[in-house]
Amino acid sequence: MTGKRGRPSAAEAIARDERVIDVVIALLTAEGFEALTFDRVAAEAHVAKRTLYGVFGDREGLVRAAIRRQHPYLADAGEGTEDLRSACRAVLVQLLGDEAIGIQRAIIGAAAQHPSLAAEFYDDGPRRAQGFLAAHLPSDAAVSPELLFATLLGEPHRRRLLGLAGAPTAAQVDVQVDGVLRVLGLQAFADDPAGRESSSS
Repeated sequence: MTGKRGRPSAAEAIARDERVIDVVIALLTAEGFEALTFDRVAAEAHVAKRTLYGVFGDREGLVRAAIRRQHPYLADAGEGTEDLRSACRAVLVQLLGDEAIGIQRAIIGAAAQHPSLAAEFYDDGPRRAQGFLAAHLPSDAAVSPELLFATLLGEPHRRRLLGLAGAPTAAQVDVQVDGVLRVLGLQAFADDPAGRESSSS
Protein backbone atom coordinates (compact mmCIF):
# COMPACT_ATOMS: atom_id res chain seq x y z
CA MET A 1 0.00 0.00 0.00
CA THR A 2 1.36 3.38 -0.98
CA GLY A 3 1.39 6.03 1.72
CA LYS A 4 0.54 9.67 1.32
CA ARG A 5 3.03 11.72 -0.61
CA GLY A 6 5.17 13.94 1.59
CA ARG A 7 5.85 17.62 1.22
CA PRO A 8 7.22 18.71 -2.16
CA SER A 9 10.91 19.46 -2.43
CA ALA A 10 12.04 23.07 -2.69
CA ALA A 11 12.45 22.68 -6.45
CA GLU A 12 8.99 21.14 -6.79
CA ALA A 13 7.43 23.94 -4.74
CA ILE A 14 9.09 26.59 -6.90
CA ALA A 15 7.91 24.86 -10.08
CA ARG A 16 4.38 24.60 -8.64
CA ASP A 17 4.28 28.28 -7.71
CA GLU A 18 5.58 29.32 -11.12
CA ARG A 19 2.88 27.20 -12.75
CA VAL A 20 0.27 28.95 -10.60
CA ILE A 21 1.61 32.37 -11.57
CA ASP A 22 1.50 31.37 -15.25
CA VAL A 23 -2.20 30.61 -14.85
CA VAL A 24 -2.85 33.82 -12.91
CA ILE A 25 -1.22 35.94 -15.62
CA ALA A 26 -3.10 34.11 -18.37
CA LEU A 27 -6.45 34.71 -16.64
CA LEU A 28 -5.71 38.35 -15.83
CA THR A 29 -4.56 39.24 -19.33
CA ALA A 30 -7.29 37.32 -21.15
CA GLU A 31 -10.33 37.85 -18.92
CA GLY A 32 -9.53 40.37 -16.18
CA PHE A 33 -9.46 40.29 -12.40
CA GLU A 34 -13.03 39.05 -11.92
CA ALA A 35 -12.13 35.83 -13.75
CA LEU A 36 -9.43 35.14 -11.18
CA THR A 37 -10.97 32.66 -8.75
CA PHE A 38 -9.29 30.04 -6.61
CA ASP A 39 -11.43 27.36 -8.25
CA ARG A 40 -10.18 28.24 -11.73
CA VAL A 41 -6.57 28.71 -10.73
CA ALA A 42 -6.54 25.44 -8.80
CA ALA A 43 -8.11 23.54 -11.69
CA GLU A 44 -5.90 25.00 -14.42
CA ALA A 45 -2.67 24.83 -12.42
CA HIS A 46 -3.51 21.35 -11.05
CA VAL A 47 -2.96 22.50 -7.48
CA ALA A 48 -5.16 21.97 -4.42
CA LYS A 49 -7.09 25.04 -3.29
CA ARG A 50 -5.78 24.53 0.23
CA THR A 51 -2.25 24.84 -1.12
CA LEU A 52 -3.13 28.05 -2.95
CA TYR A 53 -4.55 29.59 0.21
CA GLY A 54 -1.52 28.47 2.20
CA VAL A 55 1.00 29.92 -0.25
CA PHE A 56 -0.76 33.00 -1.64
CA GLY A 57 -3.40 33.83 0.96
CA ASP A 58 -6.07 35.43 -1.21
CA ARG A 59 -6.74 36.71 -4.73
CA GLU A 60 -4.70 39.82 -4.06
CA GLY A 61 -1.81 37.56 -3.09
CA LEU A 62 -2.07 35.80 -6.44
CA VAL A 63 -1.97 39.14 -8.25
CA ARG A 64 0.93 40.33 -6.10
CA ALA A 65 2.98 37.31 -7.13
CA ALA A 66 2.20 38.00 -10.79
CA ILE A 67 3.23 41.64 -10.43
CA ARG A 68 6.51 40.80 -8.74
CA ARG A 69 7.44 38.48 -11.56
CA GLN A 70 7.45 41.54 -13.84
CA HIS A 71 10.42 43.04 -11.98
CA PRO A 72 13.26 40.48 -12.17
CA TYR A 73 15.84 43.28 -12.30
CA LEU A 74 15.09 43.99 -8.63
CA ALA A 75 16.90 40.77 -7.70
CA ASP A 76 20.18 42.49 -8.62
CA ALA A 77 19.35 45.84 -7.04
CA GLY A 78 22.04 47.14 -4.75
CA GLU A 79 24.86 45.08 -6.24
CA GLY A 80 26.27 48.18 -7.92
CA THR A 81 27.02 46.42 -11.18
CA GLU A 82 24.58 48.24 -13.45
CA ASP A 83 24.97 51.69 -14.94
CA LEU A 84 22.02 54.06 -15.26
CA ARG A 85 21.44 53.29 -18.93
CA SER A 86 21.28 49.54 -18.27
CA ALA A 87 18.92 50.10 -15.34
CA CYS A 88 16.60 52.18 -17.53
CA ARG A 89 16.68 49.54 -20.25
CA ALA A 90 15.81 46.79 -17.76
CA VAL A 91 12.78 48.70 -16.50
CA LEU A 92 11.54 49.65 -19.96
CA VAL A 93 11.91 46.17 -21.47
CA GLN A 94 9.98 44.58 -18.63
CA LEU A 95 7.20 47.12 -18.24
CA LEU A 96 6.46 47.37 -21.96
CA GLY A 97 6.36 43.58 -22.30
CA ASP A 98 3.15 41.70 -23.04
CA GLU A 99 2.71 40.24 -19.54
CA ALA A 100 3.22 43.52 -17.70
CA ILE A 101 0.89 45.41 -20.03
CA GLY A 102 -1.79 42.73 -19.74
CA ILE A 103 -1.61 42.79 -15.94
CA GLN A 104 -1.78 46.57 -15.83
CA ARG A 105 -4.86 46.61 -18.07
CA ALA A 106 -6.54 44.13 -15.71
CA ILE A 107 -5.66 46.22 -12.64
CA ILE A 108 -6.93 49.42 -14.27
CA GLY A 109 -10.18 47.65 -15.14
CA ALA A 110 -10.65 46.49 -11.54
CA ALA A 111 -9.36 49.61 -9.76
CA ALA A 112 -12.73 51.31 -9.16
CA GLN A 113 -14.20 48.23 -7.46
CA HIS A 114 -10.94 47.14 -5.80
CA PRO A 115 -8.98 50.26 -4.77
CA SER A 116 -6.78 48.29 -2.38
CA LEU A 117 -5.70 46.10 -5.29
CA ALA A 118 -4.73 49.20 -7.27
CA ALA A 119 -2.74 50.51 -4.30
CA GLU A 120 -0.91 47.21 -3.93
CA PHE A 121 -0.16 47.18 -7.65
CA TYR A 122 1.38 50.63 -7.39
CA ASP A 123 3.48 49.72 -4.36
CA ASP A 124 4.69 46.41 -5.79
CA GLY A 125 5.17 47.73 -9.31
CA PRO A 126 5.83 51.39 -10.16
CA ARG A 127 7.04 52.38 -6.68
CA ARG A 128 9.58 49.55 -6.55
CA ALA A 129 10.74 50.35 -10.08
CA GLN A 130 11.29 53.96 -9.04
CA GLY A 131 13.32 52.78 -6.06
CA PHE A 132 15.46 50.70 -8.40
CA LEU A 133 16.11 53.71 -10.63
CA ALA A 134 16.85 55.87 -7.57
CA ALA A 135 19.69 53.51 -6.65
CA HIS A 136 21.30 54.24 -10.03
CA LEU A 137 20.90 58.02 -10.03
CA PRO A 138 23.77 60.27 -8.90
CA SER A 139 23.32 61.49 -5.35
CA ASP A 140 23.08 65.13 -6.44
CA ALA A 141 20.86 64.61 -9.49
CA ALA A 142 18.28 67.33 -10.08
CA VAL A 143 15.92 64.69 -11.49
CA SER A 144 13.68 62.69 -9.17
CA PRO A 145 13.23 58.93 -9.66
CA GLU A 146 9.52 59.57 -10.23
CA LEU A 147 10.22 62.00 -13.07
CA LEU A 148 12.74 59.64 -14.64
CA PHE A 149 10.30 56.74 -14.42
CA ALA A 150 7.39 58.72 -15.87
CA THR A 151 9.47 60.14 -18.71
CA LEU A 152 11.02 56.77 -19.47
CA LEU A 153 7.68 55.03 -19.98
CA GLY A 154 6.05 58.05 -21.64
CA GLU A 155 4.06 57.70 -24.83
CA PRO A 156 5.36 54.20 -25.69
CA HIS A 157 3.64 52.95 -22.53
CA ARG A 158 0.38 54.74 -23.35
CA ARG A 159 0.36 53.26 -26.86
CA ARG A 160 1.00 49.79 -25.44
CA LEU A 161 -1.89 50.10 -22.96
CA LEU A 162 -4.23 51.17 -25.76
CA GLY A 163 -3.14 48.31 -28.00
CA LEU A 164 -1.70 50.70 -30.58
CA ALA A 165 1.80 49.21 -30.55
CA GLY A 166 3.53 45.93 -29.88
CA ALA A 167 6.42 45.28 -27.53
CA PRO A 168 9.39 47.45 -28.53
CA THR A 169 12.46 46.10 -30.25
CA ALA A 170 15.88 46.39 -28.62
CA ALA A 171 16.68 49.27 -30.97
CA GLN A 172 13.48 51.11 -30.03
CA VAL A 173 14.26 50.67 -26.34
CA ASP A 174 17.73 52.13 -26.87
CA VAL A 175 16.32 55.14 -28.72
CA GLN A 176 13.80 55.81 -25.93
CA VAL A 177 16.35 55.41 -23.13
CA ASP A 178 19.01 57.55 -24.80
CA GLY A 179 16.48 60.26 -25.62
CA VAL A 180 15.18 60.39 -22.05
CA LEU A 181 18.67 60.52 -20.52
CA ARG A 182 19.65 63.30 -22.92
CA VAL A 183 16.52 65.40 -22.28
CA LEU A 184 16.88 65.02 -18.50
CA GLY A 185 20.59 65.85 -18.58
CA LEU A 186 21.65 62.45 -17.27
CA GLN A 187 23.74 61.22 -20.19
CA ALA A 188 27.03 62.26 -18.53
CA PHE A 189 26.87 59.34 -16.10
CA ALA A 190 24.59 57.02 -18.06
CA ASP A 191 27.35 54.43 -18.56
CA ASP A 192 29.23 54.87 -15.28
CA PRO A 193 28.03 52.93 -12.21
CA ALA A 194 30.30 55.07 -10.03
CA GLY A 195 28.72 58.23 -11.41
CA ARG A 196 25.70 57.84 -9.20
CA GLU A 197 27.80 58.59 -6.14
CA SER A 198 28.23 62.18 -7.25
CA SER A 199 28.14 63.94 -10.58
CA SER A 200 30.81 66.37 -9.35
CA SER A 201 33.44 63.85 -8.27
